[in-house]
Amino acid sequence: APVAPPEPAAAAAGGLSPTKRGTSGAAPAEAWELALEIWIDLKASGYAIEECRLQSLLPSIAASVPRLSRDCTHQLFEPSAQSGQPVFMKLLRAHRGQVNFLYFWKAFGEAMHMTGAKHDAGLTAELEMLRDRLLRRVEDTGGGMDDDRSAQARPERRVLPAWSLVEEVHRAASMSSAPNFWKRCSEVLVGNLGLEEISLEELTSIVLSWLHESQLWESEHGLEAQALTRRSLSMASQDEGLLPVYVHIYDVSKEESIQSLNSILAHKNSPVKFGGVFHAGVEVNGLEWSYGYSPSLSRPGVSCGKPRTHPQHVYRQTITLRNTKVVAEMIAEIISQLIEEYPGSDYNLLRRNCCHFADDFCRRLGVGGIPGWVHRLARLGAGVEAMIQSAPRPIRERFYG
Repeated sequence: APVAPPEPAAAAAGGLSPTKRGTSGAAPAEAWELALEIWIDLKASGYAIEECRLQSLLPSIAASVPRLSRDCTHQLFEPSAQSGQPVFMKLLRAHRGQVNFLYFWKAFGEAMHMTGAKHDAGLTAELEMLRDRLLRRVEDTGGGMDDDRSAQARPERRVLPAWSLVEEVHRAASMSSAPNFWKRCSEVLVGNLGLEEISLEELTSIVLSWLHESQLWESEHGLEAQALTRRSLSMASQDEGLLPVYVHIYDVSKEESIQSLNSILAHKNSPVKFGGVFHAGVEVNGLEWSYGYSPSLSRPGVSCGKPRTHPQHVYRQTITLRNTKVVAEMIAEIISQLIEEYPGSDYNLLRRNCCHFADDFCRRLGVGGIPGWVHRLARLGAGVEAMIQSAPRPIRERFYG
């Protein structure tokens, strides 16, 4: 469960955590995943961070770009001969000394594209295109970067006319491989905006909620075929006396700290009726095992209980994996090892959470890892929650209550 534990020393000091980034099974990390992890490490104030802080941490940010060559480092992250400013800093489009997360995500994606490490596709790629068009619209309304005009002429806030957002969503639908997703997003916007203009902070919240929903949309439309295959595998192995393995997914909606986040990521009018933050547990041999944060050394992070009945979360769905060839006695040994290796004090929202535990457990059972979309959604939900908690109090109260 995403209860906020103490942050690692490197992050608390304002630097970047040395932990390996974007580990979600065998799937390569997408640009938004890495950008979000770095953003949280930077201790940004919600959706914004001071430009001067990013400037001082450029070497650490560059080191987080997969497969970044020396030539790309020179081109992007070192001062140019013409302006004396690194290209990466120009891509951030700072406004009144502040950088918004959408621009950081965009700039980091550009860096990954240069190295050939960016492979975003489907709705994620479509959302990135929409993000870029919306940011250009924001700039066209007068919200350009600091170098574009004098300090006196720069507007206090960067905004977007509400009709522009609806128009761009319609445009995305017309070019999409999943037009129904965007049409439903548009319907929700038209029925619930009630605003003449949208601030950049509000736009960031909307885009992140659509990122979450797009991951769910694609996972739902790919699950049916996967479920049929897994059911066939399960039936074929039942005669061999093997133990079935299931991953149970929960909505983390009973915790007060998550309710505000779920109101964004899983609003009652959301175009996709799923959940916000996820919790996952693994069922094998009649018991469900999961991992969570515990500040007490006497209380382990790994716990077990009756399947699909976690006391702190709301059950949502089950993913059927292959049956395991590991016998019950060896399963008990594996669990003993996991209890030692996953103390509750080591829990981390982004890098060592219930999904990492579930993936590790399933691999040791020989049934493969959990689906990548479960990892991604857990990481996205935890990252946005961290953004909300780190936002200045007036912004938290305005957008999240």
